[in-house]
Amino acid sequence: MGEVKWTKEQALAINEKGENILVAAGAGSGKTAVLIERIMNKILNEKIDIDKILVVTFTKAAASEMRERLLKSLYKEIEKNPDDSYLQRQTMLLSKANICTIDSFCLDVVKNNFFETGISPNFKIADSTEIQILKLETLEELFDEKYEANEKDFMKLVNMFTSYKEDEELKGIILSIYDFIQSTPYPKKWIEEKVEAFKTEQISFEETALGAILFNKAKDEIENGILNLKESLESIKYEEDTEKIVVILTEDIRKITELGDAKTWDELYDRVENLSLDKFSSSKAVPDEIKDKIKNKRQKVKESIKAINNKILLMKTEDAHQGTKQMYEILIKIKNITLEFIEKFTKVKQDKNMMYFDDIAHAALEILTKEESNVSDKYKQKYEEIMIDEYQDSNLVQETILTSISRGNNMFMVGDVKQSIYKFRKARPELFLEKYDTYKNKEDLEEGDSLKIQLFKNFRSRKNILDITNILFNNIMSKELGDIDYTEDEYLNLGADYEKGENLNTELHIIDLKEEEESIYKGEEKEEEPEERIEDVVLEAKFVANKIKELLDNKFQVLTKDREKRDIQYKDIAILLRSTKANAPIYEQEISKLNLPVFCDTASRIFRFS
Repeated sequence: MGEVKWTKEQALAINEKGENILVAAGAGSGKTAVLIERIMNKILNEKIDIDKILVVTFTKAAASEMRERLLKSLYKEIEKNPDDSYLQRQTMLLSKANICTIDSFCLDVVKNNFFETGISPNFKIADSTEIQILKLETLEELFDEKYEANEKDFMKLVNMFTSYKEDEELKGIILSIYDFIQSTPYPKKWIEEKVEAFKTEQISFEETALGAILFNKAKDEIENGILNLKESLESIKYEEDTEKIVVILTEDIRKITELGDAKTWDELYDRVENLSLDKFSSSKAVPDEIKDKIKNKRQKVKESIKAINNKILLMKTEDAHQGTKQMYEILIKIKNITLEFIEKFTKVKQDKNMMYFDDIAHAALEILTKEESNVSDKYKQKYEEIMIDEYQDSNLVQETILTSISRGNNMFMVGDVKQSIYKFRKARPELFLEKYDTYKNKEDLEEGDSLKIQLFKNFRSRKNILDITNILFNNIMSKELGDIDYTEDEYLNLGADYEKGENLNTELHIIDLKEEEESIYKGEEKEEEPEERIEDVVLEAKFVANKIKELLDNKFQVLTKDREKRDIQYKDIAILLRSTKANAPIYEQEISKLNLPVFCDTASRIFRFS
């Protein structure tokens, strides 16, 4: 194998230094290879010992893989220079280098600096099941104490959310709040500030935090209505005898657009309340199919607009302020019981000499941000660079911890916000987006700026795969849905040099469940009982099974590694599923019905054929 030819952007990500760097690495862009090469560049050319670099990965498996790849790269260099003692020393230092998850790093900080807190050095790390049981028991005990004391504020909450001794909903609220605020650097401060945000003055309600969200939601509903009407208008404006419908839809669009021009909460409320659309009519010459379709769609738009006042705005400013005041009083009570739970739960864990990963992270943060302590300075001096993989899945606690030990110009962050899937674990992709929007490209970089590098060349897929991916995401991903506008600047571009093949057009199949099932069964006789609905996943599995059989029967041609053509084989086919637990047995059954050998790897969610 020859020497790797890095792209201009990859080379920049490998060699650039002197400022914080964000690498936006699209799928298949070789970001792991770039990370490894950057570390090797630090070792070989900048003469930085491997243990002077902190590499934070998302999983233990990723950390282990990175160690293995670095060791392999070091051995290759040693083969070229077998007497190089510096290289040999790096292989020894690698074993104690901080290439780890953020949880492991926080644990290291706490155990090495336990004397900075009241934490015992031999604490036990609780597993998720154990901590969940303890959490429920503690909350149950807290509720029992409050029932016995017949505490006034608590009983008001119980009466509001649930009934006596059937308080699961209220418990669920407390636990949800607790779990969420653990991903913030200072949980108690966060809940205090957010509750106080509901203490509003007598201003127009769209200027309040809650009002702004609802006001924008109402405007979005109006915009959706306009788009639907314009779509209906576009579909019939060239049809014969539809002049009356065109006039009605045009007037609808004008009136609803005026709603969206409202500047204040009360103005929008009044305009929606007084909205009156003309009665629908059309020429008798218009086919019923077209007329009914437009009429139904228009009616849905009308209902959605009228629902703005019933479901979103609900009331005018004066009443909204009164409602917010009542909500503030409720939130104060919820806040207080949440803080009590935090104190009690913390005490229970301390008594058991037990910590969970959230506790360890907050303890590490406390140690590193203590004003009278110099622990963070020691880490700043130790690490020449802090590298963060999968940065789009970081949360605020992790961000604050790593920032506290950086020098302000030595953080190297790699990620792709389009691959952020861990919001349910309190990941904050907006951390990535904030830097993505403010960091500068190399050509615009000035002193004191931070650098953004985009790796959007894909080395994993052929052009036809990338083209269909770009078309799909260009149409469905926006700032509102997916946190980023998927424009040409975000496109995955061909990076690999694949030999041009025949019949390699990408196929996208959409199964319309309203269509007759014959199109899915490919000629099979229809069931005698059409009213019995087949589950969607079964239809998909049947389609996939038949598609595989079609490829095999038609002897679809594939290229071997030696660039030779041959008939497709079972081993060339894989099915990727988002979830295998429920769906895998169904796919396996439908594929087996066609006498095709199939194996399901439930751990990796992949089907293979052999």
